[in-house]
Amino acid sequence: MAITAAAVETEEPLFDTAHGALVFAFNFSGQSYDRPLMNRMAAPAIGTGKGLVGLDGAAQAGFIRAEVASLGKLAEAILISRIAPRTTPCSCRSACCSGHRPNKEWQDAISYLADHMRNTALAGCTAHGILRREYVTRYFTPKDRRVSIDMLAEKYDVVRNTVSAHCSRVAALLGGTAAKKGQDPLPGLEQIATAAAEDRLRAAGMIR
Repeated sequence: MAITAAAVETEEPLFDTAHGALVFAFNFSGQSYDRPLMNRMAAPAIGTGKGLVGLDGAAQAGFIRAEVASLGKLAEAILISRIAPRTTPCSCRSACCSGHRPNKEWQDAISYLADHMRNTALAGCTAHGILRREYVTRYFTPKDRRVSIDMLAEKYDVVRNTVSAHCSRVAALLGGTAAKKGQDPLPGLEQIATAAAEDRLRAAGMIR
């Protein structure tokens, strides 16, 4: 049965911000309520939700994800790339297991955006798929953890100025551009997606 706004309606919003709601939804999994009580007490519910766990938490997470999906694949991919974890817990206990594995949802979102860049920010540019993924990943990585432009240029044997120009194009499309003389600032796709998600979640009564 589809989850509707009426099914999750409460006396007051469950989340203070759209970001808190999205963090909760993208990080929610069965493990968040199957853990022992002691572990749950030591690690409160993700985000700013009112301690939602179990089926209630799953319903809320599903509703939020449905609202995000309704924004379209592009906006959904942007929000996943920004907020969803890059890895998920793994308990396979293989000798090579580090306790985590790549989050396929996050990887697929990055791939979608990398392909989107091919016909938008990098239209007419020579940049193969793997390198486009690097540019998108770099944008969504905190500045103090980003792979440097020099390292990318060396790794893929591309002229540094080309890599720098491509990174700038991707960043401008996703993050927007500052105001210039005689021109207003232009919002980026991420700002547009975030605002749209906030509007949807507020209209649904999920956030203040």
